[in-house]
Amino acid sequence: MPPRRRILLIGQGCLSAALVAYLAWKVNIGQAGAAVLGANPFLLAAAVIQLGVPVFLTALRWRLVARNMKGDLPFALALRFVWIGAFFGQVLPASVGGDAVRMWLYWLRCRSRQLAIHSVALERLAVVVVLLLLVLVIQPGLAARGAPVSITILAAAVLAVIVAGLVVLLLSGRLLALYKKWAPVRVVASLAGDVRGLFTNPRAGATLAALSLVAHLNTVVVFWIIANALELGITLADCLVLVPVITLAATLPISLSGWGVREGVSLSLFGLVGVSSPSALALSILFGLAAILVALPGSILWFTRERRAKMGLANWSADEPS
Repeated sequence: MPPRRRILLIGQGCLSAALVAYLAWKVNIGQAGAAVLGANPFLLAAAVIQLGVPVFLTALRWRLVARNMKGDLPFALALRFVWIGAFFGQVLPASVGGDAVRMWLYWLRCRSRQLAIHSVALERLAVVVVLLLLVLVIQPGLAARGAPVSITILAAAVLAVIVAGLVVLLLSGRLLALYKKWAPVRVVASLAGDVRGLFTNPRAGATLAALSLVAHLNTVVVFWIIANALELGITLADCLVLVPVITLAATLPISLSGWGVREGVSLSLFGLVGVSSPSALALSILFGLAAILVALPGSILWFTRERRAKMGLANWSADEPS
């Protein structure tokens, strides 16, 4: 790992640790722990199962994007790589680390750096754009519950920047073609071509958006199930309004798998609907633990892959003529 990357990873880990330590100092950790231990185990099991749905949805989205780029990505292979990425996403910054692992694994398979990087990047971009749109749509509900308007303003600003960038890429084909002798321009031109190919395909774009929306709504349902396991008395409508903002905050690549950031935002937002700080902390912690459990199969797939790779290398060495 490059020194800069190592320093960044250490910094993000320290930020997560600092945020968790601050919340543990601010909140009655004993009450939060008692709430976690007293949660309904059957509902928690249902939440874990429900949280596994996005793994399959991510594989479907990625396969859709790759096929739109004329890439070969069978669903079973996409699912395996997504699950491995989910595992690494638990120990690397937010979802970015897991996405980088997916890119690398697919690169080894397809031997095309452009296809590997662009397919994952565009799939992730679609998820973020739909999430930002969802945050804007639920703005009246946020305002009714007393959430600061700055949340909506920030989401709108980020969305505007992303949309502007996409529009530029969609419309700049001829201009970029004039300067293709420059390597950076060729990179941007190839990305622009893949963006145009995806977002000018109505069927692919609509399917990608629908799968992204279902994934976000699934997260809302998972939070609601866990809230019921804790007997918090909050409604599905409350979760629909608050959880997308929590998801957006946890997606920021500033902490390890969103830990610390997710808990802090959860305390602030669920407090708006009468949830105590210890209960909100318990809710966020249980969601994080559920995500770890869902990602565990990825570790098995990873270590199985490594074992097969080592065995293949050993067999190759044994068969090599001396």
